[in-house]
This record gives sequence, C-alpha cells and structure tokens, in this order.
Amino acid sequence: MTPPPIRTTAMYRAQQAAGARFIDDVGWRVADVYTSTDAEISRAREGVAISDVSACGKLGLRGEAIESVAIKLTGRTPPPVGRAARERVNGAAVLACRRAADEMLLLTSTAEHTAVADVLADTVETAGCVHVTDLTSAFAVVDLMGPALPALLERVVTVDLTAVPPLGVVQGEVSRVHAIMVRLDEVTLPVFRVLVPRESGAFVWHALCDAGRDLGLAPAGAAAHARLLAGR
Repeated sequence: MTPPPIRTTAMYRAQQAAGARFIDDVGWRVADVYTSTDAEISRAREGVAISDVSACGKLGLRGEAIESVAIKLTGRTPPPVGRAARERVNGAAVLACRRAADEMLLLTSTAEHTAVADVLADTVETAGCVHVTDLTSAFAVVDLMGPALPALLERVVTVDLTAVPPLGVVQGEVSRVHAIMVRLDEVTLPVFRVLVPRESGAFVWHALCDAGRDLGLAPAGAAAHARLLAGR
C-alpha cells in the first residue's frame, strides 16, 4: 500500500540545513530538535528562539454572524477587534484571533484541527452568514520567544509592538512581508506568534535568523518549544 503523504512546512529545507531532526506529527514532518532540548531551552532563556509552528490548524471565519457563531462554538462572545482569546470548542483548545468586526482566525493544535473544523462546519449551518476557509496551507507560522525578543522586533517590524497587551493582535510587516502578529500570554518569556503567507515563509525565517544573529537567536524544535510555552 502507498503510505499517506507527509506535509512539510515552508521552512523545511532551512531546518534541514540547520541540522534539525524530524518527527511525523499527524501527517506533518516537524522539526523536533536541532542540538538538544535542554540546550535550546537555555539559549531561548538567554537570547531569543525561533520555532516553526506552521503545522497548527488555521481556520478563517468571515461574515456578519461572527458573534452568533462564536457564542454557539464556545458559549462566550468573541474577543474585541485586535484581541485574541483562549477558548474551548468541544473540548479542543483554540486561540480565537479577532482581525476585524466581521473576521476571525481560529488557531488549533495539529491534532485537533479536523475535529474543530467539523464542529465549526456544523455550527455555521444554523448561525447565519459566515464563510469558513481552511487556511492551514496558506500561512507559515513562527513563534519568537526570549528576553531579546523586543530588540529583534524593533529591527524587523514596521509597527510599535511595545504597547501590545497579552493576547493582542496586530497586523503589519515583518521584514517587509505582511504579517499577523499575536502576543501570547505566556508569563515566563515574552512570546510573539507571527503568521505570514506560506510563499514568504522561508524568506522571513532567514531574515529573522540574520537579524537576530548577534542577539543569540537560535532555532528551537518542537520538544523545546512545548516546554518553553509550559514554563518548564
């Protein structure tokens, strides 16, 4: 039998060149570790780390019934424009990012993407005018974290991110590429999640690595990334 296809992210070749060791995660080939998990965590806590999280699920909602869809999905009103909220959809963790009054982006884990998409499809049938688009393959996504992150962002971002609150959503340019930026609410390290068009993913990865070289920027694999976000 032919094995199922494995999806790779826009940064796959750059990660191969950096010495990444990969694992397969729900149909995706994901960089798990570059050097060692402990070393990557240490470097992130001293400088800044970059992690490819493009394999996460991404579901776009657009339409005048965003409010009613959100209430049916989560039991709560959606976050205001320019903010995100951590929600549960049928038990699955979702980061709901409000981009505009009639537009929201739902980010899920790789494993829970299909389940959330199915619930969302059933919900919009009875909730009014909302269109759902699976944007999982449309965006490349990186998490940037570490004490040197503010200095890095000053070099590559065209908007002032110093006043962005936890779970704030900003749109601007990163290395001259249009991006959606979400400040995550982790308490141990500052973290920004950056979404760019997939076709620009490799370029942005290299641009960030070049811009942060003297700040100690280094890639962190999935194992280190999970521990960093968990505060361990």
